[in-house]
This record gives sequence, C-alpha cells and structure tokens, in this order.
Amino acid sequence: MTRPTAYALPIVLCLVSVGLMTVMNALFKALPGGYSLFQVALLRYVFGAIWIGALVAWRRPAWPARTTLPAHFLRGALGMISGTSFFFALRDLSLADSFTITFLAPLFVAILSMLMLRERPRPADLMALALGFCGMLVVVGAFDGKPASRSLFGVGCAALSAITYALTLVMLRKMAQRDSGMVLVLFQHVVSAVLLVPVGLYVWTAMEPAHVAIIAGASVIGVIGHLMVARAYSALPAARLAPLDYASLVYAAGIDFVWFGTGLARETVLGAALIIVAALLTSRR
Repeated sequence: MTRPTAYALPIVLCLVSVGLMTVMNALFKALPGGYSLFQVALLRYVFGAIWIGALVAWRRPAWPARTTLPAHFLRGALGMISGTSFFFALRDLSLADSFTITFLAPLFVAILSMLMLRERPRPADLMALALGFCGMLVVVGAFDGKPASRSLFGVGCAALSAITYALTLVMLRKMAQRDSGMVLVLFQHVVSAVLLVPVGLYVWTAMEPAHVAIIAGASVIGVIGHLMVARAYSALPAARLAPLDYASLVYAAGIDFVWFGTGLARETVLGAALIIVAALLTSRR
C-alpha cells in the first residue's frame, strides 16, 4: 500500500463510519418516546453483540491476552456511558445540536492525550478549552439574555457522551494496534449489554415487533461503523482522525431537515464553529 493510500483509507473509513453512526442515531431518535432509553440502549448492545459475535465466530480472530482484559472492560464501560448518555441527549435535542455538543470530543482527545504524556498545557490549549466551552454555551443559548433555549439536561448528557467517547478513542488508538477490530467491537457491545441488563430489565415494557426490528437494523449499522472506526484508528493517531467527526453536522443537518423537518439553527452553526476552531487549535502540536 502506497503512503497516500495508507493515509486516505483510514480517513475514508472514518468519514463513512461517521455517516453510518449518524443514521443509526437518527433511527433511535425516530423511535416512539414511550420506551425507557435504558431499555432501548440494552437492546442496541444485545443485538450488536449478536451480530459481531457471529462475525467473530466465523472469522476467529486472535483472542486478546489476559493482561489486556481490564482495558477492554474499562473501554466497554466508557462506551456504554457514552452511547446511553447520547440517547438521552437525542430525546431532548435535535440531531444536529446533539452532535454539535459532542464535537467537544476531539478537543478532549487532544487534551487527554497530552495529559497521558504528562505534557504541560500550552497557552493555545487553555485558549482552546475556553473556546470550546463558549461554543457549548452558544448552542445552549446562554448569551441571548433569555433562559437557555436548549434542554440543559440534554446538553449535559451530550457533553458527558463527548468526554467518555474521547476516553474510548484515546484507548482505542493503542488497543487497535494490538488486538483485532472485531475483538474490540465485541467487547464494547458485550460489556455494555451486561452492565445495562439490571436497569434495562427493571424498566422493561413490551415493545412492538416493528420497533424491535428497527433497533436490530440500527445495531447492524452501528457494528459496521464501529469496525470501520477500529480499522481507521489502528492506522492513524486519534488526534488526527477525531476531527473528522465534524462531518456528522452535515449528515445530521440533512437528516434533521429531510426526516424530522427541523432546520439548522444559527446558534448551532456558530457554536459548532467555535468548538471546531478550539479542537483544531489544540490539535496543532
């Protein structure tokens, strides 16, 4: 593989995976609101575990060393928190607003990577944090002199999703160089499903078969997206690929307009611009 191709393939995989994950979350957002989100999240990971488990049984990738299992469990737990909190954000926010808040993830990736290397923050890093925080406040509507125009709970859930997602990306870069992408995705779904079983069963209500089918189909899309991300992060550093998540705003805005009849708000665009500038600023090492 030539050097340009070696760089282009991970980028293409990342962009396609962002589109797939956006479609997956749109399907979950379109589900009726009568179901508990913990129940929906549990089914998402159960179906995902079934799909990726069948693929692992067929391809039989090398199993991870026992010493790496704690890292797999930790990443699975962080992924569960990220995915479930994003579902809560989707309930209260538009698809575009939810993804805009999670644009903080690349900023957190760069900061966390820096902290793990025990580097002192530069003035640019501190400025980036301030810009990213301001961008989130713009999305919330905190600068118009009126009560917040967005659900603060939804914004908080999206921010929590961004932080935990950033942690999983930082871990993914190292783990993907050692273990198969299929194994990484398998642990992600199995650990998440196991952790959600108690609360998911506690709040369980009967579901329409059509809605279960939607979750099953969305889970297939999610598994494919996760496999693409794992493949991409095994080839390029997290800080270089993470900003490609910004493409989700384009996907989300289109889906919001076509599917949910929601336009792209001015504060969403401005907030996204501030957060993107912040992430790009701190990623320049």
